[in-house]
Amino acid sequence: MTKYVYKLLLVFVVSLSGCEDPTTFSISEKSTHKFTDNLVYLAQFTDDSQELTVIDEKRNLYVWNLDTKQLIFSLGPSETPEELRVFSYKKVAGLLIIAGANYIDLWDVKQKSKLGRLKIESDEPLAKISALNLSRHAGLIAIGMTDGTLFVYNRSSNSSIKERIHDSTINHLYFDDADRYVLSGGLDGKISKRAVSNLEIQYEKKFKTRLSSLAFNNESGLVFASDVLKEQVVFDFNSGERKSHLDYSSRFRWFREALFLDDKKHLLTTTPKTDISIWHIKTGKELFTWSSKVLSLGSTTMDVKSDGEDIVTVTSEGVYQKWSLIKQ
Repeated sequence: MTKYVYKLLLVFVVSLSGCEDPTTFSISEKSTHKFTDNLVYLAQFTDDSQELTVIDEKRNLYVWNLDTKQLIFSLGPSETPEELRVFSYKKVAGLLIIAGANYIDLWDVKQKSKLGRLKIESDEPLAKISALNLSRHAGLIAIGMTDGTLFVYNRSSNSSIKERIHDSTINHLYFDDADRYVLSGGLDGKISKRAVSNLEIQYEKKFKTRLSSLAFNNESGLVFASDVLKEQVVFDFNSGERKSHLDYSSRFRWFREALFLDDKKHLLTTTPKTDISIWHIKTGKELFTWSSKVLSLGSTTMDVKSDGEDIVTVTSEGVYQKWSLIKQ
């Protein structure tokens, strides 16, 4: 484990000319830390940006406290699924779920104990788990499959419902804070909002190509969706009404992750590499871009989270960075 300390980095970028947003930004790198020397396979920050879960290329799983850099919880390769697919961790409930091809292991992080295993069987025998998410207090688990089937499992009643709602792999899942609806996105280019109680359809949206990014913010009620070409839109979660789209001059852009900033006016996106951009939601204009630290070619930003004025990122090389985003 190696710790890096860097001099304060300040980058000033002005808003693009003609943009309706007068905000200018500066970014200050507050800290950097390398959590693993192995390549990172999956990574996820907690909702409060205080903990980071990493699964490396050898199937080791670690949960780290980002303030103290202390290890909170860990699993070795013999304790994680051999065909490890995806995971989700909800700090408020201390629940970690890890998916193999057709089952989910449930772990209590606080007690450091395994709670059990949930088997998942789709009507298509070759279908595998492709996406997971936990509801706000981890009472519900949404499970997406490679054949487009969506499961919603209720932990308190030990019951589940399922329906094939996509034509191919589901790769994004979100619950609203009230646990009334689940939002899914798939490689078929479709977004579907369903009622949690019976999976009744609320609305659907169809893109020309597969989705690369889907982000939902409960506070603002906004959703960002991007396909792999040139369609990137912001729409209202409740009604499905389109609010804006990203506006740029290049032929196309490809986005990996996205999140809405706390001011509800700006959107942050990441590329398949390490570039991070801030956009004005109303005009769709790109205002500001910087990059995560790269140690070698092929590095990518695995996850990003905003906590007020701070933004945290982690790369596929295990490099964690904390940034202070300053608005002027």
